[in-house]
Amino acid sequence: MATQELHPSDQQQILPAQAAQSKRGFERFTYHAGEFLTEHWATIITWGLGLLVFTAIAIPFLSFFGLEDLSKQLFYSLHYVCAQVPSHSFYIFGHQLGLCERNFSIYTSMFLGSLVFVLSKKRLPGIPWWVWILMMLPIAWDGITQMFGWRESTWILRVITGTLFGVGNVWFALPLMQKSLLETPPPSHYMTLPRPSTQKR
Repeated sequence: MATQELHPSDQQQILPAQAAQSKRGFERFTYHAGEFLTEHWATIITWGLGLLVFTAIAIPFLSFFGLEDLSKQLFYSLHYVCAQVPSHSFYIFGHQLGLCERNFSIYTSMFLGSLVFVLSKKRLPGIPWWVWILMMLPIAWDGITQMFGWRESTWILRVITGTLFGVGNVWFALPLMQKSLLETPPPSHYMTLPRPSTQKR
């Protein structure tokens, strides 16, 4: 059977049509991806924080049950977010957690705060900026005075200041982000995207 060759003018018409169709497909993808992130951004943050805290807690248990290779890999991976100073860390079964006392308190409180925010369907009211600053001051005072050798912090202070820091960040940032998203209208360009035709030709 002989194959039908397209005239050059027909090819010139097909190529722009294919490019336009690909562009519309990409725009639909970005639009739906943006919708997903707008709807589930807080849940994604909560899952990320929960995974970080769970990993830090799992490390000493893995070491205790003899899974040293896995626990060491996870421990070293958390070094990107924490200095993991042994003298400033909690221990379970004689094995060090993946995060120091201060960072463990920060990320745990942020995880729990984010979880409460998600469970409240993102309706948790935020705090004013000056309250947020006040909640930052204790950890700044504790860290700076210890850094310059004026005093030595304790695990209780590290836990309290870290918790205040974590809760303050979540309580201030997440409601503010949700408010900004609600006040931002969706791009009208994506609202008028043509839907693909389902009619048979």
